[in-house]
Amino acid sequence: MIRHTLIAVILLACVNTVPALAQSQGPAEAGRYIEQPVPTATGQTTPPAKPATAPPPPAIRRWLDVQQLSMGGRFRWYENSAGRLISSTLQWQPQIRARFLFDQAAKYSVNGFASSGATFPSSWNNTGGGIGLYTHPFNLKQLFAQAEPVKGLEFQAGGLHLNRGENSENLSYATAAYIVGERVAVRPAKGRIAQVSFTAAYFGDYRQPNLFKRFHRLNEWNYGQALVGVRVSPRVNASAEYTYEDRRDILRQAVTIRPPESLKKITSVKVETYQRIAPDRGYGFNTSADLRLTPRLVVTGGVMSVDKNYGPFNGDRYETGNRWYTIGTFTVTRDVT
Repeated sequence: MIRHTLIAVILLACVNTVPALAQSQGPAEAGRYIEQPVPTATGQTTPPAKPATAPPPPAIRRWLDVQQLSMGGRFRWYENSAGRLISSTLQWQPQIRARFLFDQAAKYSVNGFASSGATFPSSWNNTGGGIGLYTHPFNLKQLFAQAEPVKGLEFQAGGLHLNRGENSENLSYATAAYIVGERVAVRPAKGRIAQVSFTAAYFGDYRQPNLFKRFHRLNEWNYGQALVGVRVSPRVNASAEYTYEDRRDILRQAVTIRPPESLKKITSVKVETYQRIAPDRGYGFNTSADLRLTPRLVVTGGVMSVDKNYGPFNGDRYETGNRWYTIGTFTVTRDVT
């Protein structure tokens, strides 16, 4: 635990903190501060004072880009359909996502993701408060080399994340899930096509999150994915995929809609489905919306269905079956939610 804390403190020192910008900025103003002239008592204006120069980022950020450094907690409680209590426990979740940059333009890098959790879909550890004993696994789940020799053309190889497109972890794979293999993706900056991605990998070792004990799977293959992402309009994105998953054939589709700003309460709507077409058949769906109740509080509400044979691969807070759900996200500061 001391080792994990020291690593978190060192990486936190690499994160550059920048004051939050005013929410009234338009797209062209994002990322820079604009100060207006100040009227005097006579009605004249004085030129605005020059903003203070931001301190340069730490030199280590040329080489190390910390993308995520988080600590989470949750209380998990649920019963099965027979009324049996399955989980009633307080859990904790440390996660780190970072990349080492070989060049200043970040075209070549090594990307890593370390997380708690002892299985493929899980990223949480028990604290010992409630059902279950204290657990503390913390493993490097993903580590892969990435190259972008041409803008928009990416090659990845190693311990990869799952490319979900517009799908969420409700119907696809958990955010901390892992595979070992290779991926090539084309992501045009403009046009209707947002991405075209092909993945070949090994899918398995569900109880072995430690990547170093799965690297030997690089020469094995039982997973393939072809995914296309589309920009339907400036506010609508969609994706569709075919996945071969260890002798199973699965189709997935998803649409994400960002309503006009005039609808201030509804910030996002998502509709997604899947169809398992072989060897057995099954289907599922998820529909959700994000509601901004206050400037700091966003509530996600949805209804979903996952067939019983889908497998324990989607997010572990959703599981299989039919259910409705709500998630509240309250922003305390820019870095704390």
